[in-house]
Amino acid sequence: MPDNIIGSATQAQGSVTSYSYAHGILPELAELNKGNNPNLQVLPSGFHVVNLKMLLSVADQHNFGVVAINQRSPQIIRATLEAAWKMKSPVILEVAESEVGYCNMTPSRLSRLAHEVIQELIERYGYAVPVGLHHDHIQKDITGCVQQSIEAGFSSVLVDLSKLSLDENIAGCQGIARLIYPMGIALEVEEGVVHSVESSASDHIYAEVEKYYTKVEDMEKMIKETMATGASCFIGNQHGVYKDENPRIGYGRLFEIAEVIRKYQSYPVMHGGSGLKPDQFNRIIEAGARKINYATSVSDIWFKHLPEELLGRMNQKVVETGKPLRKVLPYFEEEVQSLDHRVAILEMTEHIAMMMDKAFSSAGMVKHYQESMEFLGDV
Repeated sequence: MPDNIIGSATQAQGSVTSYSYAHGILPELAELNKGNNPNLQVLPSGFHVVNLKMLLSVADQHNFGVVAINQRSPQIIRATLEAAWKMKSPVILEVAESEVGYCNMTPSRLSRLAHEVIQELIERYGYAVPVGLHHDHIQKDITGCVQQSIEAGFSSVLVDLSKLSLDENIAGCQGIARLIYPMGIALEVEEGVVHSVESSASDHIYAEVEKYYTKVEDMEKMIKETMATGASCFIGNQHGVYKDENPRIGYGRLFEIAEVIRKYQSYPVMHGGSGLKPDQFNRIIEAGARKINYATSVSDIWFKHLPEELLGRMNQKVVETGKPLRKVLPYFEEEVQSLDHRVAILEMTEHIAMMMDKAFSSAGMVKHYQESMEFLGDV
């Protein structure tokens, strides 16, 4: 395990309650507020983002999923938040480490754009909904990305060391937990690699997928020793749109994991949701998943509305570079952002709203957060 993953993240700030685990002591996850976290942005109404513990514990009590959408453009930010306010649904806005560069969406930019839209929606509707800001799949520059997330006022991070051994994964995540828990920033971990449909190298895994499911005992150890709120596991899921209309999702294994980690106030996270039907999401949520990652299906709507001539040039760049469509955006960013995206935003908003209602069962669930979050107002 590289020293910098642990060494630079060992200083917990302030005096907080701690708990013991097998190899030492970690601080408890503090309340996310301005006192514990000076980087937290508080709007005039009192609104501020909330962490995974606040979001997912309520979702678990009332059996729904909170969708986390990757914000690959300012238009997706707008559509995601418009849908959440329209449906009175909690929501998580996230960006992965790999997306920051090609989407020009740093944590600080995402936070700034999101808070601007949130303030507008609060003024328009007269109420707020619970919103999380999350750094997805931090895999390479662990401490750098976490520090950017802290400075941007994010409420949670996924430290994804799933390609390492279980013990190395735990050790790396413990180091980050010591840094962020006193600030009220929650942790998501991943045990069991969730592969991408863009890589054929994992095809053999999906041929015998049940053999590769995350083991219940491994996930329990991971959560027990990190006290992470979000638990990303591999149950046959994939990043991107599934090649098979009926992927072999391990609903039973998901249920087993959910039952074991619930006592630690930890909840399964479903990565790779694009392409699944609402009834499949219903089963995933019934099995215990509480955070549902959903990216490609939304950004595909955005791409679909780009002018045909521009898409042609972008696809030519795909051929030249060997990169997927979304990763050639930097070559065309200025041109793309100069376009009128209103129709695309409307279609994305309608799609996300439909999924909140039919797939994630989160529509109208803001009412269950009002008692603990007075800044939501009269929803």
